[in-house]
Amino acid sequence: MASNLIDISEAAHRLGVTLITLRRWDASGKLKPVRTFGNHRRYRIEDIEAIVNSVEVVQSVKKNASIYCRVSTKKQQENGHLLRQRERLIQYCIDKQYTVVNVYEEVASGLNDHRRELMKMFRALSETDLIVVENEDRLAQFGYSYLKELAKSFNVEIEAVEQGLKLQPNEEMVNDLVSLVTCVSARLYGARGGRKLKQTIVKTLETLEQERGESCQNNHESDSSQPNE
Repeated sequence: MASNLIDISEAAHRLGVTLITLRRWDASGKLKPVRTFGNHRRYRIEDIEAIVNSVEVVQSVKKNASIYCRVSTKKQQENGHLLRQRERLIQYCIDKQYTVVNVYEEVASGLNDHRRELMKMFRALSETDLIVVENEDRLAQFGYSYLKELAKSFNVEIEAVEQGLKLQPNEEMVNDLVSLVTCVSARLYGARGGRKLKQTIVKTLETLEQERGESCQNNHESDSSQPNE
């Protein structure tokens, strides 16, 4: 390879775009590669540097975005949480002038590492420039940094709208906790033992939630009965 030529992967890395973006630029004439005898694309370093240094060209590049939405329970989906999450992220992409190429949404625990839509999205990383999520927890409860590094290896960014924020409803935290305990219990005591322990945990949590509600109500009634000074 000539010293002033680089392959398509290196060109994409230097420009901070995906391979599919470079192919689109080739088709539109924005950045034409040199073809080898084997019909492989090679890019002149000076052409790459010209684009990197061109504010006008860089600003005109619209990023392709894949949206990922997730809730933990069917109840959350039925209450409209998944739909509203999707609408917020689409509006966010519109405001940022991103082109939404894919929307992935599912009902699953953040601890589940076999989520169908999540797997589908990561298999299609070559089609996008960035992944947009509401916050890091939507993508994964644990192991987020591994997913981030995997995406980075394809020159794909992960953009959390609520950057650094990890906010979860109690219901979702409980659901993930139950899923984790059930999984560990099933491995230790078998599937039957895992299911039994899950039922016990759920029943205990429901009892605690009910007692907490009654306690709050009693406190409220007690405060209301106090004479005003």
